[in-house]
Amino acid sequence: MIRLVVPIFGVLCALIVQRSARAASPDKLDLRGQRIVFLGDSITDGNSYPLLIRQALAEARIEPPTLINAGIGGDTAAGMLKRLERDVLVHKPTLVTLSAGINDVMHKVSPADYEASVTAIATQLAAKNIPLLILTTSIIDAKHGDADSRLEPYNAALRAFAAKSNLRLADINAAMNAARTAGAEKILEDDGIHPNYFGHRVIARTVLDALGYADVPLPKTFSVELMPGVVRKWQVRKAPEKSAELDAGTVAALVPDDAWTTIRIPEKEALPHWWQDQERQRGFVMSLENTYGKGAACQAYATLGMPKAAKAFINTGAQVRSVWLNGERIYKIGAEYTGWHPGRDRIPVTLNAGSNTIVLETGAQFFLSITETNTW
Repeated sequence: MIRLVVPIFGVLCALIVQRSARAASPDKLDLRGQRIVFLGDSITDGNSYPLLIRQALAEARIEPPTLINAGIGGDTAAGMLKRLERDVLVHKPTLVTLSAGINDVMHKVSPADYEASVTAIATQLAAKNIPLLILTTSIIDAKHGDADSRLEPYNAALRAFAAKSNLRLADINAAMNAARTAGAEKILEDDGIHPNYFGHRVIARTVLDALGYADVPLPKTFSVELMPGVVRKWQVRKAPEKSAELDAGTVAALVPDDAWTTIRIPEKEALPHWWQDQERQRGFVMSLENTYGKGAACQAYATLGMPKAAKAFINTGAQVRSVWLNGERIYKIGAEYTGWHPGRDRIPVTLNAGSNTIVLETGAQFFLSITETNTW
């Protein structure tokens, strides 16, 4: 497990956010049995603040809700509106959180168009009686020019809309600015846009407060567990040079030999960057760039034994491009990017009694799990 102990900065951020939250503490939302879908961009796609929220609730002996990731890197509010049915409503959520705006600002979407997309998302959810928690944006480093100052009308629109519509609001932007003003060390990655681990703690703290859980402390140590249903053993090789896309005949003829690399999940070697190691511990294959080079095309082979035939879902993540089950291609990546997170695509399948063969065409980082349902 990842074990990140919070230094003084983490405590400082927590105090800043807790003080602001207690000034207007909302009613506590009963989270038992709930299905929360986190709709957002890459900050959500990376999954760190939902993991912190889940761990905080579990350590407080509160039954954690089902937390479903619906983040896609690079997405705007308009993009999230477009995929609302596919990525959110399909899970029949009892609560949705919305984190959008950084990409709208970077792509110079007008505040009016941004607000219209947010309003449309809220309207569709309200029509189905699904509560919405709105998150203001995180902050942007000065290396991106005036982008951070251009966030203000977007966040002002979110605050006004939440107040007018009587929606819960997690004011991430205010919390991060408070931490920055207090002189805390940086809370963004070197790219100046994505929150680092401590930035994600600020987000998690602010979301918990907005849900009425200001009394629930964040974990002192971040512990990351293997995702359910992860396929634990793979044979992997770099795709042969100039090889065409796999077809049924090629897949049927694949027999891994000593030239293939055996990968066991979770991979043992810790990674230097906290987020990459988070994903390693969750069951992602992360080592192949070191073996085959960044951007390498790979093939992966696994077998799964089943005592009897069963319906299930195969869940992809990271750079999986196609999935073959028992010689039949059941998934091929589409033109639209669907994210990094586990379950970015959830494919219904029937597993045979006895041995089942899974073949992947993938980049150098991949995730695959098999679960009984598509909501976890």
